[in-house]
Amino acid sequence: MRVPLRWLAEYVDISGIGTGELTRRLTLAGLEVEGVERFGPVEGVVVGRVLEVAPHPNADRLSVCQVDAGDGVRTVVCGAPNLARGALVPLALPGGRVPAGEVKEARIRGVKSEGVILSQAELGLEERSSGIWNLPQGLKVGDDFAPMIEAPDTILSLKITSNRPDLLGIYGVAREVAALYGRKLKELRLDYPEEGPAVEELAQVMIETPEDCPRYVARVILDPPYAPSPVWLAARLSKAGMRPLSLVVDATNYVMLELGHPLHAFDYDRLHGGRIGVRRARPGERIRTLDGVERALSPEVLLITDGERPVAVAGVMGGEDTEVSETTRRVLLEAACFSPARIRRAARALGLSTEASLRFERGVSPESAEVASRRTCSLLSELAPVVIAKGAVDAYPRPARPHVVHLRKGRVKEVLGIEVPEGEIVSGLTALGLVLEDKGARWEARIPPWRGDLTREIDLIEEVARLYGYDRIPSRAPVVPLRAGEKDPREAFCDRVRRLMAALGLTEIYSLGLVPKDEAEVVLRNPQATGQEGLRASLLPGLLSAVQENLEAQATGVALFEVGRTFHLREGKVVEEDRLGVALAGRPPIPLSGKAEYSPADLKGILDALLSALRVEGVTLGEIDDDRFHPYRRAGIYLAGAQVESPKSQDPSPLTHHGSRITDHGSRVLIGWLGELAPELCQDLPGGRRVLVMELLLAPLAKAAQAPHYRPLPRFPVARRDLSLLAPLALEEAKLRETIMAEPLVESCFLYDLYQGKGIPKGYRSLTYELSFRHPARTLASEEVDEAIARILSRLEALGVRLRS
Repeated sequence: MRVPLRWLAEYVDISGIGTGELTRRLTLAGLEVEGVERFGPVEGVVVGRVLEVAPHPNADRLSVCQVDAGDGVRTVVCGAPNLARGALVPLALPGGRVPAGEVKEARIRGVKSEGVILSQAELGLEERSSGIWNLPQGLKVGDDFAPMIEAPDTILSLKITSNRPDLLGIYGVAREVAALYGRKLKELRLDYPEEGPAVEELAQVMIETPEDCPRYVARVILDPPYAPSPVWLAARLSKAGMRPLSLVVDATNYVMLELGHPLHAFDYDRLHGGRIGVRRARPGERIRTLDGVERALSPEVLLITDGERPVAVAGVMGGEDTEVSETTRRVLLEAACFSPARIRRAARALGLSTEASLRFERGVSPESAEVASRRTCSLLSELAPVVIAKGAVDAYPRPARPHVVHLRKGRVKEVLGIEVPEGEIVSGLTALGLVLEDKGARWEARIPPWRGDLTREIDLIEEVARLYGYDRIPSRAPVVPLRAGEKDPREAFCDRVRRLMAALGLTEIYSLGLVPKDEAEVVLRNPQATGQEGLRASLLPGLLSAVQENLEAQATGVALFEVGRTFHLREGKVVEEDRLGVALAGRPPIPLSGKAEYSPADLKGILDALLSALRVEGVTLGEIDDDRFHPYRRAGIYLAGAQVESPKSQDPSPLTHHGSRITDHGSRVLIGWLGELAPELCQDLPGGRRVLVMELLLAPLAKAAQAPHYRPLPRFPVARRDLSLLAPLALEEAKLRETIMAEPLVESCFLYDLYQGKGIPKGYRSLTYELSFRHPARTLASEEVDEAIARILSRLEALGVRLRS
């Protein structure tokens, strides 16, 4: 936002405030000054009138002009193509100064030149000009030109935050300056004569989607002149970064820069019956905008129509067919308020950003539409003999209600840590436009419509701090003792698992949680890149990708793990799960271990070590139907007695889109899976390496993990017996072990031999256990151990297990 200080001074007295002081104070108050630009000097420049224009005798592209400078006629050599006899021009006399340097008499191709006819670029008002500046008629020849363009001047470049659209107008900046320095803000002139017919007879407005256009104000201006703007107005526009065009258009741009509310002028006679419609674009519609580009429109774009065809892209740019021109005899003036989100989508869809869209995207108040419309009419009535129709067509279907915020007096000191005088609080907030009513221990503050960012008590306290001055608030050490924060139990458990896996020799990886949409249960509404439209449902794809990358880099073996979140859709709601993923491939880095690769036993050992460290009991392996794994080298990980909600599967695809298939097996719950990946999933790996993977849900483990506890060493000796059994192949070893451990005197059960072959009946296998028996209160007799074994064999007979002879 560019703010010329001479323009700012029209609304608030800034005399006695140095530029450096003003810059510092604005920056401290949140209006960061990014740059300071000096405009000028402009000295020795007067208004001149071109009396004669003749060709240069020695140059084809130069002209010799006779220019009346007020104190005599000067001969000036000029190369501008737009010279015209009788034109008023800015003339720099010898000895004068302009931004380009000092002006001197010079002989150009044999002809003496006694000055320079200037363009706006040579005056520093624009970067490049197509010709000299032809001034509007009515100026007095010989008058000093510098006061007309308010030179010298200083221009501040302000960085305006997105929550302060009111500061995108110079009058809003003036309000801030008035509040900061306790000075009076001058009122804008909004009155003007209404001498034309009633505007309701000329125009009508229809809003199809009030959520896209809360308010639309239309006025009609008759007999507007198509003429250049006054020098002062054109100069202010140029300093603020806009190019002057014509009086009516310049007036709308001037008010936009002044109040921060964009406006648009339509050629009324090019609209069908003065009708205005506001709606979204329909498929196939197109419009040629003011920049001469024909644009295809999408339903994201909000349009202004004349009831039949698009005439403007609402809040962004007008259409070429209805622009104000030299043939315009009547103007329909638009002052509207549009949805910030809708204008943002339209500007993005069209790839078009303008001064108007910038302001509408930040959000302008519906209440300011009427003010901006009246201000434009008032300005035009001052500058030209226009006729303005009576009244306005004001489509405002849902008028906004005044917003009230309560500010507790004691809360100001609690938050800021200092005592701000109540008088300063009231005067400062009142200067910003708030209306305060004292309610004893609090104020009731009515928020002005242009401050939509003030919605809570803390917002008002921040305004108090800004106006009081952050630099006046002393820096003090906190008086409240700091307390060490605690991690969320879920995060603490994840960190514990990470430490254990690292201690087991595995390397942690972090993989991207975004996956293609056909590999995810949860799909993003607004993806940022192709192939990243969804959130992962499993850690295994990221682990496999890391394995492939390491093996392609000629690593002999990898042992990787990741602790991360997966995302699932259950009953229409997104559910997040913490999981542990493990991947093994290639040779383990163990000296003297030969060239053997990781085996399922290594993966099972990692699981056992983790469960032992977490003190989780009741975990067993069982069957699982999962086509991501080798059909004969896979297992489900089950937890006995875990209270885990069983989610509905979303029919995931084999590898990259696998939901947490937690299924009940009697009193067991599936909490993970491990095994060797199916060969077709590893066919792209170097050397045809097989990959062993495991994925484990952490929430059930965290619930089942036990805290360490002290248990004294047993006082009485243990009795050990070996037991060789013939068990059916179909019987799970876990079930057999569970039956043995059901005997109260059995302390431990260790399987140390498994045999199947000669001497063993078909359909059976031999299992040899070492059983440890112990009584907590006395030494066991041999007969008691024999009785315990007899009870065990009796129970095993029910399972089809017998003693091997």
